[in-house]
Amino acid sequence: MSARCYTTAQLLDLLQLPRRSFFTLKAAGKIPCLEELKPRIGRRARYRADLVDRWLENDWYRPRAAQRRTG
Repeated sequence: MSARCYTTAQLLDLLQLPRRSFFTLKAAGKIPCLEELKPRIGRRARYRADLVDRWLENDWYRPRAAQRRTG
């Protein structure tokens, strides 16, 4: 299983946000699913895809035990 990740450009498409709004919300902590992978590849930030996918599916606040039983 390979680690999946999203770049900033991919996240902007997924979240349908302008670049400035994305960075404003990220700085304010309003997008809780963003975990940047280290090290960066060049100047490109990468974010964990599994967390972003869970947040987009509205599974973010469900306990993990409930996720295993239903999914």
